[in-house]
Amino acid sequence: MPKVDRVEPSKHVRGRFLVFLDTGSLIKVGEQELLDFGLRPGLELEGEALQRLIASSEDTSARERAARMIGARPLSRAELIDKLVAKGEGRAQAERAADRLEELGALNDGEYARTVVRHYDRMGYGPQKLREELYRRKIPRDRWAEALAEARPEEEAAADYLASKRSGIPSDPRSFQRQANALRRRGFSWQAIRAVMGACPVGEDGWE
Repeated sequence: MPKVDRVEPSKHVRGRFLVFLDTGSLIKVGEQELLDFGLRPGLELEGEALQRLIASSEDTSARERAARMIGARPLSRAELIDKLVAKGEGRAQAERAADRLEELGALNDGEYARTVVRHYDRMGYGPQKLREELYRRKIPRDRWAEALAEARPEEEAAADYLASKRSGIPSDPRSFQRQANALRRRGFSWQAIRAVMGACPVGEDGWE
């Protein structure tokens, strides 16, 4: 039966402890496991108790890593889980860590979606780009509509972007098409671009 050989505080992570077993194994635990399991030198860990300790320590590891990730920058729930798994955490542990952060209000896909939309809207991007960013960040589609509603009307955003360039509407076809294409790449629809820029100097054939 495995026995605790010694318990030492981690030199690298505050609140973490290293539990060395006489079998040569090492289990990293948090303060809660230390108290819940009464971990101390000489403690014998029966099979079931050892498995519960390992499972609890894995949950603690995932929660701590998740908290550090969210503290560094906002993430969607799906992004967080994928990043945790990529770092070696089990998917079940990653999902439970995400659940806990949602309970605490530190993880909120709806608020994150609104933040993404406001950011790219201020930068002068159109609806298509906003949707692409929501998709890229793995935000559930049922969160999109409410977030996208916070963006400026498309034509207003396109007009503001053009105004920020201080270039006006060019009269020569090539410059006109280049400016229209730039708006298109920023995620604005051709309908909005036409409304803001007017007719192409060379007619409809210039809109490609």
